[in-house]
Amino acid sequence: MSVRVRRIVIADDSPAFVSAVSSYVESLPGYELAGTARTSVQALALVKSQLPDVLLLDLGLPPVRGLEFLRRLKELPGSPAVVAMTLFHTPEVAAEARRAGADALVGKEAFVAGLNQALEQLFPAAR
Repeated sequence: MSVRVRRIVIADDSPAFVSAVSSYVESLPGYELAGTARTSVQALALVKSQLPDVLLLDLGLPPVRGLEFLRRLKELPGSPAVVAMTLFHTPEVAAEARRAGADALVGKEAFVAGLNQALEQLFPAAR
């Protein structure tokens, strides 16, 4: 029986962060990098063309900021699971992200541990 590979798109405006996260995602068994975006416009185009299982979304992504972009994205049929990423991981931000449609919220200060936990919750049989 073959294991389904989960596809991940990263949307963040920091080239250094995207590079680090891309390398990490490519090292995860059962996951592959489906693309990266520096703006919400690019992220939407990638989601529509690549049909990822997961979008790692920086809540500060320009030009349409994260929460509004997240609401719009979740209105699309077949939208991916969204792991919102933020530098300001507070209970208030987490609650706002969940209300907007985020499936998980990961603080950038503890990104690897947070992403691993989020992926295990989203895809329990995949890990």
